[in-house]
Amino acid sequence: MKFLLSLFTLLTLTGSCNSAKETLTEQKKSMEQFNLSGTYAINQFESKDVTPKNLTITFNDSTNQVSGFSGCNTFFGNYTVNENTLKFGPIASSKKYCGGERSNFEKAFLNAISTVNSFVVKNDSITFLNEGTEVFTATKSEASRPGKSEVVQDNYKKFAVIYETSTRGAFEHIEVSKAEIKISKDRSLKNIETYECNPQDWKALNELLSNAVVENLDLLKAPTDKRLYDGAAHATLSVIKGDVVMMTPTFDHGTPPQEIESIVNKILSMAEIATKQ
Repeated sequence: MKFLLSLFTLLTLTGSCNSAKETLTEQKKSMEQFNLSGTYAINQFESKDVTPKNLTITFNDSTNQVSGFSGCNTFFGNYTVNENTLKFGPIASSKKYCGGERSNFEKAFLNAISTVNSFVVKNDSITFLNEGTEVFTATKSEASRPGKSEVVQDNYKKFAVIYETSTRGAFEHIEVSKAEIKISKDRSLKNIETYECNPQDWKALNELLSNAVVENLDLLKAPTDKRLYDGAAHATLSVIKGDVVMMTPTFDHGTPPQEIESIVNKILSMAEIATKQ
């Protein structure tokens, strides 16, 4: 009888271990397949409903950049992810004055983000954790779900990207929007050639325009200074969101800051293809 009970206990423990291993294997496989990229609406923070504050967080797995809205300001930074472990780099934010309760909440929220070290996925909802304790929960927005191709930037009445180059005797203006590409060599912009913008190219350009880069354009530094002695054309990159214009300091045409190199190359490629149509 004792032998049978021992055998039953051993089989039960073995079955439980195998079941646990299978569960861990399934969870690991699920996390390996999960794509964190997308925009999420944050609905709970420290177990409290924060839906009315319209907090968001956006991940871009291709660039490992994160950005979002923290109640008053926008924030941005980098992150690394491995299966279900997550580590945020230093988080920066815009400097709009909030004051009072909004300021206190935002400070607490931004501090909390840096403590996150793992996450759990359930359907379109993600719970972000610090050593197993819930920090905040977010739900993937409709625009980020499969089959939805509209990007966040398209919610603005005007969203365009402008690349300009100039020397003493030459000038070029390239403006790319969802519908068209405008090119002008006239400094007054009175004479403009307009071309249709390829939807796939526009989508590809949008994927490069993470908020973490766009909202930090004015802080970029030119890697070279040939333009200062006429060794290269002066260049700038601007992003227009509604009534807000964000622009880089001038840099050498042909040697943009690394953070926007892929964006500049894509714009130039789109302009070249458009003029050859």
